[in-house]
Amino acid sequence: MDFVKLVGPFGLFFIMFSLALTIKPKNFLEIFKSPLSYYVGLVCQLIGMPLIGLSLALSIPFPQEVKVGILLITCLPSTVTSNYITKKLGGNVPLSISLTATTSLLAFLTIPLILKAYFYFVFQDDTSIMFGESVLRASFTIFGIVTIPVIFGMLFNHFFENVSKKIDPIFDKLSAIIFFTVLGVAIYQDFHLIPEYFKFAGIKTVLIFFIAFFMTIIMAKIFKLNEQDKITVVIETVLQNGAMGLIVGGIIFDNVTYIMPVAAYALLQYLFILVYFSYVTKISKNK
Repeated sequence: MDFVKLVGPFGLFFIMFSLALTIKPKNFLEIFKSPLSYYVGLVCQLIGMPLIGLSLALSIPFPQEVKVGILLITCLPSTVTSNYITKKLGGNVPLSISLTATTSLLAFLTIPLILKAYFYFVFQDDTSIMFGESVLRASFTIFGIVTIPVIFGMLFNHFFENVSKKIDPIFDKLSAIIFFTVLGVAIYQDFHLIPEYFKFAGIKTVLIFFIAFFMTIIMAKIFKLNEQDKITVVIETVLQNGAMGLIVGGIIFDNVTYIMPVAAYALLQYLFILVYFSYVTKISKNK
């Protein structure tokens, strides 16, 4: 955990800067082309996902570590790979970029505030878990390592577009290396707990994915989103930023087992998306 606390913030700063190298301020203008889809996506991610986490934590007798992990998973913004996967699935890439950018920029407010509310309803007393990290302090920490690098990356891409295009593939690979290094070290430090805990936590995190998946499908049908926008909202909602969850969780919590559900979800989500990718591809070929 000491490694995550010391190296994690620098790693997350780099990852979020790398994410923003594909985003420009003008991308937000795309919101006006699909405003309904944009707001449906925000509602699913900023309201729907937290409600899923809260409902699971309150209704099922999970151990405290699993409950905390579930709560953390469901208040994270979209993952850095959601835009790429949206493109491969034939979704609305500008909409995807807008949603990723918005949820990432707002993370310094949404994560600590949602967690604070979670702990009040689920545990009644959050002091035993957040060990002195006030909402304000957590907000400043997340603002510095998440929101600031996103702003810097967007501005860099705006003013140095040619340089941004050249370094983006390199930074993408480095971001993946950083993520798996942090994940690997976190697992190694408590390796003796991992097999049993992953087996237990992994099963529980599957519930989050499937409930979130069907929630977004239903929302897309209710608001009659087109196929491209439906795919985008699904991807943006169910794919959570595991790197941010591991590092922010490592900063806020004093127990590595609290972030193990995040690690489980971060890996399992791609397996489920692969199945969804196969389904969408098959449907497209049949049309």
